[in-house]
Amino acid sequence: MASPALLQTIQDGYPNKSVPEQMYDSNLKSSYEALLASKGISAGMPASVKFDPYKHLKYYANEEEKTKYDATNRISMNDLNIADPNQISTVGVSDPFPLFTDEAIEIMRQEFLQKELFLKYAKYCFNSTSGLDANLRGYVKNDDVVETPFIHDAWTHPKTMELISRMAGVELEIVMDQEIAHVNISMKSEEQAAEERIQQARTRAFSGSSDGEDIPAVVGWHKDSYPFVCVLMVSDTSMMIGGETCLRKGKKNGDATAEVIPVSGPSRGNACVLQGGCIEHIAPTPSGASERITMVTSFRAKDPTLADNSCLNTVKPEINFGSRYHNFYPDWIKYRSELVKQRLDLLNDELSVERKNGKFDKESAMDTLKDISAYLARTFEEMEINDQEWDKIINNN
Repeated sequence: MASPALLQTIQDGYPNKSVPEQMYDSNLKSSYEALLASKGISAGMPASVKFDPYKHLKYYANEEEKTKYDATNRISMNDLNIADPNQISTVGVSDPFPLFTDEAIEIMRQEFLQKELFLKYAKYCFNSTSGLDANLRGYVKNDDVVETPFIHDAWTHPKTMELISRMAGVELEIVMDQEIAHVNISMKSEEQAAEERIQQARTRAFSGSSDGEDIPAVVGWHKDSYPFVCVLMVSDTSMMIGGETCLRKGKKNGDATAEVIPVSGPSRGNACVLQGGCIEHIAPTPSGASERITMVTSFRAKDPTLADNSCLNTVKPEINFGSRYHNFYPDWIKYRSELVKQRLDLLNDELSVERKNGKFDKESAMDTLKDISAYLARTFEEMEINDQEWDKIINNN
């Protein structure tokens, strides 16, 4: 069990896991300053441009990009040999598709790379296998304060939601404010970027001689805590080798190990959608570039009657250094309770219709109530920390 000191550290937001100023200065400061210089603005100045979907979404800003979006390939769950009772779409993963314009990406970088904001929210990544990675979570909207207005508006705009939902094959909505546009950052020196070890490990994994466990990764093998994610690339990938997302397909009869397949990584401003709550995947560490920064937003089905298999395996504040205890859990409870209310309202609507017709389907009503009860129970069960999790937490501290 955790000591009182560790419990206090968790509730304080893991200050011991904050990214130090020296790391920011060594790895990101020059990129931020170069971006500001190109715009002729001073450090710390807020982005003055407001999000405009017809200017900042590639689909509307460029006819050629619209054609690329419409032609984007998607791999089905069936193609991945995965049949999951909790899947909410037949789409498993998409190829990269055009999402935000270069100007939009530059404004986003200007917002989240502000030194004061970055050092306030950046934490070391809890499941990195390289030890040099960080993330920012819950920085877009902290309680009722929107810290990064452009990023917030870009991800929550109905036109953006429509494009992501269409690519996912199901109408989606953002899970909660804490899951808007969290940032994953892989940092290394130019010398480290040239190391051959990473490429060799990747080659072994894809040749069939490995089950993928030896792939150096920004984020190790995992299933996401939420049904769908949209992963946006915000780094220049022209010199990047690798950086693709790798998926584990379902095993066929007789397979000793699950096949590992790469899905092409998006270039800057492009994105992929992934039904990550049902598909095990990894974000390999790229070579040839000193940074790989992605922005990830998590979604669930907008239809409250569809499955919501959200869990807290990778995001609960005790485990994920970037999830703030006093912000995350209230948001989690709020979103879950609101969905329960929606489901209860739907049940009462059905009962009203049945009553007008002089009928009552007891079995159906009981099944719905049992489902709602199980969903509510899972809400607090997901907040619990088991002994195995406590062991990992203690070992990481």
